[in-house]
Amino acid sequence: MPEEKESILKRIQKLLKMSEDKGASENEAMLAAQKAQELLSEHNLSRSDIKDDSQVEPIERETYDAERDNWQGWIQSATAKLYFCQYFSKSGVDSNYKRINQAVFVGRKSNRIVAKSMCDYFINTIKRLADKEFESVPGSKAAINKMKRAFILGCATRLQKRINERFNEIAPPYEGIKNPDGLPMLYKNEQKAITDWLRNAGVRVVSKKSSFNIRDRAAYENGKQKGNGIGLDTQVNNATRSRMLGR
Repeated sequence: MPEEKESILKRIQKLLKMSEDKGASENEAMLAAQKAQELLSEHNLSRSDIKDDSQVEPIERETYDAERDNWQGWIQSATAKLYFCQYFSKSGVDSNYKRINQAVFVGRKSNRIVAKSMCDYFINTIKRLADKEFESVPGSKAAINKMKRAFILGCATRLQKRINERFNEIAPPYEGIKNPDGLPMLYKNEQKAITDWLRNAGVRVVSKKSSFNIRDRAAYENGKQKGNGIGLDTQVNNATRSRMLGR
């Protein structure tokens, strides 16, 4: 194995171990996992290339309580795909027979950490932007809620498109001579591993198209504009970045 590749693999191993370190903060674990993913993708490596005494992380699923709101599902689905996971939602009832909605992320632990953390960041940012947009707008509560809903849908629609565009930049579709390999090896292998896991678990993920009515076009367009400004990179401070990315 060339010395450079061996050095890269050792760095990836170290980052993956750091992503599972119980002493690491959530931001540190997330950044370590994301950097490991970036290095794997950049050097067209897969998890099977990582030779270590420890076992490669298994594919597992993690379930979270979620709001029953379609726009959040759009963000979660696009973000999960970007970070090597599969998202789907399911409904159920709690111990009091109250109907609940759950978000399910399928993938390796280090990937789920990044995907879930980024989803939380995106969703909370959209809500914060909507609250700020209408904090001083006059009108009845019903009128403000209608405008805010349109703003959120515009913001979420634009952000989802940007996340999908980022995925297509990293993992372009198969295009014959122009791109004979299609997805990078890491994405191919991770998608196959997740597909096999879902099949063995008897889980069938069904895609559903969702439609919505825009009741305030101006608020919707303003939301789309604000969606352009939401950062797509992992949100960490400089001190954490320096500590986690040191070679």
